[in-house]
Amino acid sequence: MPVELHLATAPDGRPQARQNPMYDPGPGVDRPSRPGPVPDPEVFCGWAGETVRDLDPTTEADPVGVLVNLLSAGGAAIGPGPFMWIGNDRHPALIWALTVGATAAGRKGAGTNTARRLFKAAVPDFIACNTRSGLSSGEGLIEMVRDGDGDKDPGVLDKRLWVVESEYGVTMARGRREGSSLSGILRQAWNGEDLGVMNREALHASAPHIAVVGHISPRELRAKMQDAEMAGGTYNRFLPVFVHRNLLDPDGRGAPDELIDNLATAWKTVLADARRVGEVQLSPEAAQLWREEVYPALCGDESDEGPIAEFTARAAPYAKRAAMVYALLDHTDRIAEHHLRAAWALVRYARASAAHILGPTAAASTGDPHLDKLVHAVKTAGPCGMTQSQVQVLLKRLNATQRADVTARLVQLPGFAAAQLATGGRQQTTYLYAPPD
Repeated sequence: MPVELHLATAPDGRPQARQNPMYDPGPGVDRPSRPGPVPDPEVFCGWAGETVRDLDPTTEADPVGVLVNLLSAGGAAIGPGPFMWIGNDRHPALIWALTVGATAAGRKGAGTNTARRLFKAAVPDFIACNTRSGLSSGEGLIEMVRDGDGDKDPGVLDKRLWVVESEYGVTMARGRREGSSLSGILRQAWNGEDLGVMNREALHASAPHIAVVGHISPRELRAKMQDAEMAGGTYNRFLPVFVHRNLLDPDGRGAPDELIDNLATAWKTVLADARRVGEVQLSPEAAQLWREEVYPALCGDESDEGPIAEFTARAAPYAKRAAMVYALLDHTDRIAEHHLRAAWALVRYARASAAHILGPTAAASTGDPHLDKLVHAVKTAGPCGMTQSQVQVLLKRLNATQRADVTARLVQLPGFAAAQLATGGRQQTTYLYAPPD
């Protein structure tokens, strides 16, 4: 398999190649061919990324699958204390992920079980009492975190919950049943709102803190998803994450107990410290990055529409949520620039995953509306291509740094290239497209 390269940007604006060690083949590392997108190495940031790197040689699971399970379980275990204001909305440290991979080769369960084993050693009571599966109705979810009813029922005092659904296609089918409240209750839970249903006034849950991880195959997701459901907003609460077996290890015995114990000791402290945090804010450097680069890139064009746009409509708030969890796991209530860059890379990977998962029509999109616009323009420009000046006009809403990032990712796509060509007597970078053989 060829070495997977990701392009960074040099000071002069030209793309630079850099290796992706979590996915590149190497001596003594047998990596199978990957049929879908590869995450940027920036996603493996801080303590969460360090944990994934330590565990990676011990599992065939996709590193990004292990990562999103750690972020989801970590946010759930931390609890409702930490939060961010995004506009007038109070966002909790909750990450919902839909890991999508082939039944055998996806290793979806391996990613969850790797994280679960670590958390079982770090916070055994949380795994024993606050981890559930079997979502069947909105009422059933409320029951797991219900309020008390006087002397008759003390209710559930610990409202933290990590729901793991290994057959999320079944959950989707249940949510589509006539009269089902499941989809609506899930939307409320993602928002951190109090839960209740109109037909059962006594059933109520205040201040729930619920994270969900679902597993599903690409074929099943495409078969069960309906446009009305996407527009309703249930599935854009999830980060779609393509996963694939990342290591061939026929004699694998998992992580040594000593490694798990050492990591668990550190995680126990990390989670305990994070529970004492209240409001989380961006550092000045991260706030500048958010205003100038991340937010404009994630918002895209106002005309952006279609299945990928529906599936990733909450990309901007998710970037802040994920950055908050990265920061909390690094013992801080301030989101640093590297936390935000990691979260941004994770959201970009979710968009690329959605493009890959949703089939040939959606896969024609890169998941980034600015890059999609440039791809179309260069393809239709003919053999002369597009000059850097023309790209600047096309992407006039972006600043120079953002345009450099988009063009760097363009030349990474099959058939695209950048060349120095003479235009009007002087050389200028020109972007060309030749269909791959």
